[in-house]
Amino acid sequence: RLLYIVWNNIFLRNEIHKHILKFIEHNVVEFDRSSYDQFKDKSYITTLNCDNFNQVVPPGTLPNSLTTLTFGYSFNQVVLPDTLPNSLTTLTFGNHFNQVVLPGTLPNNLKTLTFGYYFNQVVPPGTLPNSLTTLTFGEYFNQVVLSGALPNSLTTLTFSDNFNQVVPPGTLPNSLTTLIFGRSFNQVVSPSTLPNSLTTLTFGNDFNQVVPPGTLPNSLTTLTFSSEFNQVIPPGTLPNSLTILTFGYSFNQVIPPGTLPNSLTTLTFGYRFNQVVSPGTLPNNLTTLTFGYYFNQVIPPGTFPNSLTTLTFGYSFNQVVPPGTLPNSLTTLTF
Repeated sequence: RLLYIVWNNIFLRNEIHKHILKFIEHNVVEFDRSSYDQFKDKSYITTLNCDNFNQVVPPGTLPNSLTTLTFGYSFNQVVLPDTLPNSLTTLTFGNHFNQVVLPGTLPNNLKTLTFGYYFNQVVPPGTLPNSLTTLTFGEYFNQVVLSGALPNSLTTLTFSDNFNQVVPPGTLPNSLTTLIFGRSFNQVVSPSTLPNSLTTLTFGNDFNQVVPPGTLPNSLTTLTFSSEFNQVIPPGTLPNSLTILTFGYSFNQVIPPGTLPNSLTTLTFGYRFNQVVSPGTLPNNLTTLTFGYYFNQVIPPGTFPNSLTTLTFGYSFNQVVPPGTLPNSLTTLTF
C-alpha cells in the first residue's frame, strides 16, 4: 500500500528514477585524485579504481557505499585507521604498495585482500579482520607468518614467487580449504602443519622435499606438485580423500602398489616420468590418466583399472599395446 502511494506520486517517482540512474552510472568509477575530489555523487560509488594516485587518503574521504577498492600501480602510502569504510568487502593494493598495515586499519567486513608485487611487510596478529576469506600475497612477499596472524575465517591463501619460509604447526587456520605456494617455496612441511579443513594444495616449482606420512590431511582432494618435485612417495602418504593428483616436470619415481589411494579419479604424470607401472598400482576408481612426454614403457595386461575412461600417452610412447590391455570402460584414447 505504501509503495503504491509512493510510486503514484510523480515527484517521488521521478526522484527514485533519478537516483537509480545515478547509481547505474556511477556505481563503478575510475579516478585520479583531482577528478575524485570534484565528483559530486560519491555516495553512489560502490567500486572505485584509483589509477595514477599516490597520496595519503584522509579518513572520511571514501564513501560508506564503497564495497570494492583498487589502488593503482603507483600507490605507496600508509593507510590510516578509519580511512577504509566498513562497507568495504574487496581491497586490492597495486604493485608499489609496501607499507606496514596497522591493526585496526582493515574494516571488519573485508572478505578479499590482495597485496601487489612489492609488498613485503610482517603482518602482526590482529591486523587481518575475522571476516577475511581470501588472502593473496604478491611476488616479493617473504616474511614469516606469525602464529595468530591468519584469521579463523580464512578459506583461500596464496603465496607468490618469493615466499620461502617455514610454516610452523598452528600457523594455518582450521578454516583453510585452498593453499597455494609459489615458485620459491622449498621447506619441509611437518605433520600437523596443514589443517584438516584443507581440500586443495599446490606446491610451486622449487618444492622438492620428502612428504612424510601423516603430513597431508584426510580432507585433501586435490594435490599438485610442480616442476622440481622428484621424491619417493611412501605408501600411506597420500590421504584416502584424494581425487586429483598432478606430478610436475621432473617427477620420475617408481610408484609401488598401495601408494595411490582408492579415492583417486584423475592422475597426471609430468614430462620426465618413465617408470614401469605395475598391475595393482592404479586404483580401481581412476577415470583419467595422463602420461607425459618421456613415458615409453610396456603396459602389461591388468595394469589399467576397469574404471578408466580417458587415457593419454605422450610424444615418446611407442610400445605395442596387446589385446586385452585397454579396459572396456575406455572412451577416449590419445597417442
